[in-house]
Amino acid sequence: MPAQITNDSLVATTNVAPVSGASIWRWLALLPRKWAKAAKVARDTEMLRHAPRELLDDIGIARSDIAFICEHGRAPR
Repeated sequence: MPAQITNDSLVATTNVAPVSGASIWRWLALLPRKWAKAAKVARDTEMLRHAPRELLDDIGIARSDIAFICEHGRAPR
């Protein structure tokens, strides 16, 4: 059977799940929260990268561990 090639948009998009308006509004409502969380993570990361040695000693974190966590997103094993 030969392949069916068409330019009809209904045929081309039949494998795409429909998106409801409610899910779009929910995603838009959560977007500022995601931005705020990303901003907080970036702020805390920069604070730890530039923290004085005494503060890191009080917390009990080595500067090499901070560099690893900032690069990989997890603590070294």
